[in-house]
Amino acid sequence: MVKWSVMGSKSSWIGVVFAVSLCVGPAHAGPAEDRAAADALFQEARALAKEGRHAEACPKFAASQKLDPRPGRLLALGDCYETAGQTASAWATFREAASAAQAAKDERRTEEAVRRAGELEPKLAKLVVEVAPEARVAGLVVKRNGKVVEAEVWGSVVPVDPGEQRIEVTAPGKKAWAEKVVAGEGAVTRVKVPALGDEVKVERVASAKEEGAGKSWALLAVGGGLALAGIGTGIGLLVAANGADEEADALDASMPDAACDPAHPEHAANKATCATLLSTLQRKDTFFNVGTGALVVGGVLAVGTVLYALWPAEKRTTTGLTFVPTVTTTFTGIAARGQF
Repeated sequence: MVKWSVMGSKSSWIGVVFAVSLCVGPAHAGPAEDRAAADALFQEARALAKEGRHAEACPKFAASQKLDPRPGRLLALGDCYETAGQTASAWATFREAASAAQAAKDERRTEEAVRRAGELEPKLAKLVVEVAPEARVAGLVVKRNGKVVEAEVWGSVVPVDPGEQRIEVTAPGKKAWAEKVVAGEGAVTRVKVPALGDEVKVERVASAKEEGAGKSWALLAVGGGLALAGIGTGIGLLVAANGADEEADALDASMPDAACDPAHPEHAANKATCATLLSTLQRKDTFFNVGTGALVVGGVLAVGTVLYALWPAEKRTTTGLTFVPTVTTTFTGIAARGQF
């Protein structure tokens, strides 16, 4: 909330070191609708400020001032910035309010704005962006928190709001450079921009006879990898199926013939072995079916990948090949369709 008591002298205003041209014309009455909207925004901003919600209140004060410029609105905006800890924004706004009030011949608000700006001046955080002469190449762009820092400002002491400041520097053909610093209240923080290094470009000259031109090497890598995985998995499962088959033969040989038949007189004594034999045979069938399917899919992918790699890119038209493999414990199959 703005306090209108007149304190201090004008000497603090005269002693301002970092002068910024913030003069505005005399306050004028805009269209009635603009004034009404400005008043509504101003009231909303005051209510938010009273609740301590300054991050929401300050933009509304600023919008109110834009719609209907008045020294009083600027004072309220500066007060909001100051309470929110944005001392540089508050200082600049109070100076602007002083100029506006002076143009409007409002002595009370002029003195109040001068006083508030003078009180903030010793607390200002200041930043200096120093760009070395060897770093000043054509097209160099320096940004602070995403906003361009003009060349005329390089090397100057500039008030900023306290907190983290991100400096980013770019130039054509050069490697980008960035640095973060923290601007403290009442202190001067310096950032030195070094000469940017050359950007390294890797150019590849392709032969006119290169048959792989225009092909997706990522697709080749993925296809080859899947093909190898499928073939390897298939071989491994077929080996496992063979081992299960040998295990089943051994179990069968350890029992009398047809001992797994419930009518056999020794069935009860061999019931557990029969159950193990049945499970082993089922495991063998599963390994064999899934392994065969994986081997088929891997083989088809391998053939497709080789064809894609060898097929001349310049002679190809619309080409596509789709595989739909189906593998279960009792069935193995694959469907393929395409256009060449």
